[in-house]
Amino acid sequence: MFPGKFNRTILWDVFKLFFMCATAMTLVISLGLVGQQLVRQGLGWLAVVKLLPYISLIALQFSLPATLLFAVCCVYGRISADNEIVALKSAGISPFRIIRWIVVLAFLVSFPAVWINDLAVSWGGPGMERVILRSFEEIVLGTLKSRRSFENEKGFTIHVQEVRDRWLIRPTIFLFNQQTGDPMTIHAEKAKISIDPDNDLLVIDLENSYGEINDQSSTRFRWPGEERFTMPLNQASQKASSNQRPSQFSMNGIPMEIKALEGANDRTREAMAVQAAVGLGLGRYVQLYDPKLNVMRETVADRQRRLIKLSLEPARRWALGFSCFFFVWVGVPMSILIRSADYAWTFGLCFIPILLIYYPLFGLALDRAKDGSWSPITLWLGNGVLLVLGTILMRRVLRH
Repeated sequence: MFPGKFNRTILWDVFKLFFMCATAMTLVISLGLVGQQLVRQGLGWLAVVKLLPYISLIALQFSLPATLLFAVCCVYGRISADNEIVALKSAGISPFRIIRWIVVLAFLVSFPAVWINDLAVSWGGPGMERVILRSFEEIVLGTLKSRRSFENEKGFTIHVQEVRDRWLIRPTIFLFNQQTGDPMTIHAEKAKISIDPDNDLLVIDLENSYGEINDQSSTRFRWPGEERFTMPLNQASQKASSNQRPSQFSMNGIPMEIKALEGANDRTREAMAVQAAVGLGLGRYVQLYDPKLNVMRETVADRQRRLIKLSLEPARRWALGFSCFFFVWVGVPMSILIRSADYAWTFGLCFIPILLIYYPLFGLALDRAKDGSWSPITLWLGNGVLLVLGTILMRRVLRH
């Protein structure tokens, strides 16, 4: 059975508004994020252009449910204000006949919304970080030109007298030695930084440099002439991370990561059990208090926390994707009951229960699920409340 002419008109009106609003809102959010990156990172226009596909996808995951709700509120609010719902009831036709197709549409839209949520966090977020990472040379030079200093939370710091034609004049570089972890300081007459994108390395070309490593013997060194120094970008950049966050895995990749972590935990527990058994068997009770055991326990606990976060990611993405359906389930009957052609007023009143109920419940469930006290299924709590609220409102529309 296909929708009739009246339903096709409604669906077309909703689709037009939805498409225009989603496009406009995605652009606004994308431009806002681009501006934020420009201010924070000092990126050039080429890097910004590279960022746009990733930023647009991230923006779309936020704009999709809100713009679908707005389109539905506008169309059904206008229909109700024109007394077309009253006319349907007077003719003995249930209003649900013009509601069911938009509910089906919202249900179908929820599936690509889940895919967009998955792609945004597993491809969009890492893609943004990768572009910023590859633009690190530009970021550092821009910061040094304006502030004469660059530093990050990982202890990598550069101070310069000035920047002249991409050369750092009289630089002082502070970082941590990659092998020993000891802090080291490098001074040079001048230096130039560049990126090795193939190996993800920051390359520092030094001229007439010297410095010291702050180890137990306070080792001093001097490099006359030209010298090349390299370090991993994930050590130099604030954005880079050596470990992939749970939210950056795709839903297809999460089961493999969970299996790998569970296997690593099993092996660590076996090693702990063997060490404890040897200590008890040989009467070496001091082995039970070996600091290595504490390190192994902490490693197991860290992996367990990571497993909890990984296990809730699929539920989070499905729940957020299907918010499109539940927003519409509440928005349609509420906009009919409001009976106002004022788009902003209707949308505002429909969005209030979502703002006050859905997002706080979702945030609460997410926090509790992250620490393992609540099951991942509780991330659907906000959707469940909207389902009940929408059902109550729908019954009112159909009965009165």
